[in-house]
Amino acid sequence: MKIILIVILIIFINNYFVSSQFVETLNIYRCSNNSTNQWSNATSVTDFTLTSNYGLAIQQTFASICYDDQYINIKANCIDNNIISPYDSCNQDLFNADVFETFISYGPADQVAVNYLEVELSPYGVLFVSLVNNPNDQCDGIQDSLVDCGQSGIIYGASTINDGWEGSLRIPFQLIQKASQYSETEGYIYKFNMFRIDVPLYNYKEYSCYHADNTNPPCFHVPSYFGNIALN
Repeated sequence: MKIILIVILIIFINNYFVSSQFVETLNIYRCSNNSTNQWSNATSVTDFTLTSNYGLAIQQTFASICYDDQYINIKANCIDNNIISPYDSCNQDLFNADVFETFISYGPADQVAVNYLEVELSPYGVLFVSLVNNPNDQCDGIQDSLVDCGQSGIIYGASTINDGWEGSLRIPFQLIQKASQYSETEGYIYKFNMFRIDVPLYNYKEYSCYHADNTNPPCFHVPSYFGNIALN
Protein backbone atom coordinates (compact mmCIF):
# COMPACT_ATOMS: atom_id res chain seq x y z
CA MET A 1 0.00 0.00 0.00
CA LYS A 2 2.82 2.41 0.90
CA ILE A 3 4.54 1.69 -2.41
CA ILE A 4 1.33 2.50 -4.33
CA LEU A 5 0.95 5.79 -2.44
CA ILE A 6 4.57 6.73 -3.16
CA VAL A 7 4.11 6.00 -6.88
CA ILE A 8 0.93 8.10 -6.96
CA LEU A 9 2.75 10.94 -5.19
CA ILE A 10 5.64 10.83 -7.68
CA ILE A 11 3.21 10.93 -10.62
CA PHE A 12 1.40 13.88 -9.01
CA ILE A 13 4.63 15.80 -8.49
CA ASN A 14 5.81 15.14 -12.05
CA ASN A 15 2.50 16.29 -13.51
CA TYR A 16 1.83 19.32 -11.39
CA PHE A 17 5.12 20.65 -10.10
CA VAL A 18 7.36 20.40 -13.13
CA SER A 19 10.32 22.76 -13.10
CA SER A 20 10.76 25.13 -16.01
CA GLN A 21 14.07 26.12 -17.53
CA PHE A 22 14.13 29.30 -15.45
CA VAL A 23 17.50 30.34 -14.04
CA GLU A 24 18.09 33.29 -11.71
CA THR A 25 20.45 34.88 -14.24
CA LEU A 26 20.10 34.05 -17.92
CA ASN A 27 23.26 34.50 -19.97
CA ILE A 28 22.60 35.88 -23.43
CA TYR A 29 25.12 36.53 -26.16
CA ARG A 30 25.59 38.75 -29.16
CA CYS A 31 23.52 37.79 -32.17
CA SER A 32 25.49 36.12 -34.93
CA ASN A 33 26.81 38.22 -37.80
CA ASN A 34 25.70 35.43 -40.11
CA SER A 35 23.04 37.08 -42.28
CA THR A 36 21.33 33.75 -42.93
CA ASN A 37 21.03 32.78 -39.24
CA GLN A 38 21.41 35.58 -36.71
CA TRP A 39 20.05 33.23 -34.03
CA SER A 40 22.93 30.73 -34.08
CA ASN A 41 24.42 32.32 -30.92
CA ALA A 42 21.05 32.80 -29.22
CA THR A 43 20.19 31.41 -25.81
CA SER A 44 17.22 29.02 -26.02
CA VAL A 45 14.46 28.77 -23.44
CA THR A 46 11.41 26.49 -23.32
CA ASP A 47 9.29 24.58 -20.79
CA PHE A 48 6.97 27.50 -20.10
CA THR A 49 5.04 26.81 -16.90
CA LEU A 50 1.50 27.75 -15.92
CA THR A 51 1.47 30.90 -13.79
CA SER A 52 0.09 28.83 -10.91
CA ASN A 53 3.21 26.63 -11.15
CA TYR A 54 0.98 23.54 -11.36
CA GLY A 55 2.61 22.11 -14.46
CA LEU A 56 3.91 22.86 -17.93
CA ALA A 57 1.80 24.51 -20.59
CA ILE A 58 0.11 22.16 -23.05
CA GLN A 59 1.13 24.33 -25.99
CA GLN A 60 4.77 25.17 -25.46
CA THR A 61 6.87 28.19 -26.35
CA PHE A 62 10.44 27.95 -27.66
CA ALA A 63 12.19 31.30 -27.24
CA SER A 64 15.57 32.36 -28.60
CA ILE A 65 17.26 35.47 -27.18
CA CYS A 66 20.34 37.42 -28.25
CA TYR A 67 21.41 41.06 -28.38
CA ASP A 68 23.31 43.60 -30.45
CA ASP A 69 24.46 47.17 -29.87
CA GLN A 70 20.94 48.60 -29.94
CA TYR A 71 18.43 45.81 -29.33
CA ILE A 72 17.45 42.82 -27.27
CA ASN A 73 16.23 40.31 -29.86
CA ILE A 74 13.62 37.67 -29.04
CA LYS A 75 12.21 35.02 -31.35
CA ALA A 76 9.24 33.02 -30.08
CA ASN A 77 8.19 29.76 -31.71
CA CYS A 78 4.69 29.17 -30.35
CA ILE A 79 3.12 25.73 -30.63
CA ASP A 80 -0.56 26.41 -31.33
CA ASN A 81 -3.28 24.12 -32.70
CA ASN A 82 -6.00 26.75 -32.41
CA ILE A 83 -4.78 30.23 -33.39
CA ILE A 84 -7.22 32.92 -32.31
CA SER A 85 -6.61 36.66 -32.58
CA PRO A 86 -9.08 39.10 -34.16
CA TYR A 87 -6.92 42.19 -33.74
CA ASP A 88 -5.39 44.24 -36.54
CA SER A 89 -4.31 47.57 -34.99
CA CYS A 90 -1.58 48.81 -32.67
CA ASN A 91 -2.30 48.68 -28.93
CA GLN A 92 -5.58 46.81 -29.12
CA ASP A 93 -6.33 44.38 -26.26
CA LEU A 94 -4.15 41.58 -27.62
CA PHE A 95 -4.14 39.91 -24.19
CA ASN A 96 -7.74 38.80 -24.72
CA ALA A 97 -6.61 36.28 -27.36
CA ASP A 98 -3.50 34.30 -28.34
CA VAL A 99 -0.41 36.39 -27.64
CA PHE A 100 3.28 36.32 -26.71
CA GLU A 101 4.40 38.90 -24.16
CA THR A 102 7.60 40.07 -22.54
CA PHE A 103 8.08 42.51 -19.68
CA ILE A 104 11.57 44.01 -19.38
CA SER A 105 13.09 46.38 -16.81
CA TYR A 106 16.42 48.09 -16.23
CA GLY A 107 17.81 49.20 -12.89
CA PRO A 108 19.64 48.24 -9.70
CA ALA A 109 20.16 44.50 -9.37
CA ASP A 110 18.90 44.39 -5.77
CA GLN A 111 15.61 46.21 -6.38
CA VAL A 112 12.25 44.95 -7.63
CA ALA A 113 11.23 46.92 -10.70
CA VAL A 114 8.45 49.46 -10.27
CA ASN A 115 8.64 50.79 -13.83
CA TYR A 116 9.11 48.51 -16.83
CA LEU A 117 8.27 47.92 -20.48
CA GLU A 118 5.43 45.67 -21.60
CA VAL A 119 5.51 44.35 -25.19
CA GLU A 120 2.93 42.02 -26.71
CA LEU A 121 2.86 40.38 -30.14
CA SER A 122 -0.10 38.62 -31.78
CA PRO A 123 0.16 35.63 -34.15
CA TYR A 124 -0.64 37.97 -37.04
CA GLY A 125 2.01 40.57 -36.31
CA VAL A 126 0.04 43.14 -34.29
CA LEU A 127 1.99 44.94 -31.56
CA PHE A 128 1.12 46.33 -28.12
CA VAL A 129 3.60 48.57 -26.27
CA SER A 130 3.16 50.10 -22.84
CA LEU A 131 5.24 51.86 -20.17
CA VAL A 132 4.09 50.32 -16.88
CA ASN A 133 4.16 51.71 -13.35
CA ASN A 134 3.52 48.97 -10.79
CA PRO A 135 4.17 50.11 -7.20
CA ASN A 136 2.61 47.04 -5.56
CA ASP A 137 4.29 44.10 -7.35
CA GLN A 138 0.87 42.85 -8.41
CA CYS A 139 -1.94 43.54 -10.87
CA ASP A 140 -3.80 45.92 -8.55
CA GLY A 141 -2.78 49.57 -8.73
CA ILE A 142 -1.03 49.44 -12.12
CA GLN A 143 -0.88 52.52 -14.30
CA ASP A 144 0.37 52.38 -17.86
CA SER A 145 1.05 54.67 -20.78
CA LEU A 146 0.63 53.32 -24.29
CA VAL A 147 3.40 53.92 -26.83
CA ASP A 148 2.63 54.33 -30.52
CA CYS A 149 3.94 51.17 -32.18
CA GLY A 150 5.52 53.06 -35.07
CA GLN A 151 7.28 55.43 -32.68
CA SER A 152 8.48 52.73 -30.29
CA GLY A 153 11.51 51.76 -32.37
CA ILE A 154 10.59 48.08 -32.00
CA ILE A 155 11.13 45.99 -35.11
CA TYR A 156 8.66 43.13 -35.13
CA GLY A 157 6.86 40.52 -37.20
CA ALA A 158 4.93 37.27 -36.97
CA SER A 159 3.64 34.55 -39.25
CA THR A 160 1.85 31.22 -39.00
CA ILE A 161 3.84 28.00 -39.44
CA ASN A 162 2.92 24.32 -39.63
CA ASP A 163 2.57 23.72 -35.89
CA GLY A 164 1.58 27.21 -34.75
CA TRP A 165 3.13 30.61 -35.23
CA GLU A 166 6.45 32.38 -34.93
CA GLY A 167 7.13 35.95 -33.89
CA SER A 168 10.19 38.14 -33.54
CA LEU A 169 10.89 41.31 -31.55
CA ARG A 170 13.86 43.68 -31.67
CA ILE A 171 13.40 45.88 -28.62
CA PRO A 172 15.65 48.96 -28.25
CA PHE A 173 17.68 49.20 -25.06
CA GLN A 174 16.84 52.91 -25.00
CA LEU A 175 13.11 52.16 -24.87
CA ILE A 176 13.60 49.76 -21.94
CA GLN A 177 15.63 52.39 -20.09
CA LYS A 178 12.98 55.03 -20.79
CA ALA A 179 10.23 52.75 -19.48
CA SER A 180 12.29 51.96 -16.37
CA GLN A 181 13.11 55.65 -15.80
CA TYR A 182 16.83 54.97 -15.56
CA SER A 183 19.63 56.02 -17.90
CA GLU A 184 22.53 53.67 -18.57
CA THR A 185 24.43 53.26 -15.31
CA GLU A 186 27.34 51.01 -14.37
CA GLY A 187 26.16 48.08 -12.29
CA TYR A 188 22.52 48.28 -13.37
CA ILE A 189 21.05 45.23 -15.08
CA TYR A 190 18.14 44.16 -17.28
CA LYS A 191 15.47 41.85 -15.91
CA PHE A 192 12.60 40.17 -17.72
CA ASN A 193 9.91 37.55 -17.93
CA MET A 194 8.10 36.06 -20.94
CA PHE A 195 4.49 34.96 -21.21
CA ARG A 196 1.92 33.22 -23.41
CA ILE A 197 -1.85 33.36 -23.46
CA ASP A 198 -3.36 30.58 -25.51
CA VAL A 199 -6.50 28.49 -25.94
CA PRO A 200 -5.60 24.89 -26.90
CA LEU A 201 -8.18 23.16 -29.08
CA TYR A 202 -10.93 21.58 -26.92
CA ASN A 203 -9.26 22.82 -23.73
CA TYR A 204 -9.17 25.73 -21.29
CA LYS A 205 -7.28 28.98 -21.76
CA GLU A 206 -3.65 28.72 -20.63
CA TYR A 207 -1.58 31.44 -18.99
CA SER A 208 2.04 30.36 -19.07
CA CYS A 209 5.42 31.98 -18.52
CA TYR A 210 9.17 31.54 -18.40
CA HIS A 211 9.20 32.03 -14.62
CA ALA A 212 5.97 31.04 -12.88
CA ASP A 213 4.88 33.73 -10.43
CA ASN A 214 2.53 31.46 -8.45
CA THR A 215 -0.61 33.46 -9.21
CA ASN A 216 -4.08 31.98 -9.55
CA PRO A 217 -6.06 33.71 -11.01
CA PRO A 218 -3.20 34.53 -13.37
CA CYS A 219 -1.34 37.83 -13.09
CA PHE A 220 1.71 38.50 -15.24
CA HIS A 221 2.54 41.78 -13.51
CA VAL A 222 4.70 40.47 -10.67
CA PRO A 223 8.15 42.01 -11.29
CA SER A 224 9.69 40.32 -8.25
CA TYR A 225 9.64 37.19 -10.43
CA PHE A 226 11.58 38.81 -13.29
CA GLY A 227 14.83 36.97 -14.00
CA ASN A 228 18.17 38.72 -14.41
CA ILE A 229 19.74 39.08 -17.85
CA ALA A 230 23.55 38.95 -18.20
CA LEU A 231 24.84 40.41 -21.47
CA ASN A 232 27.94 38.39 -22.40
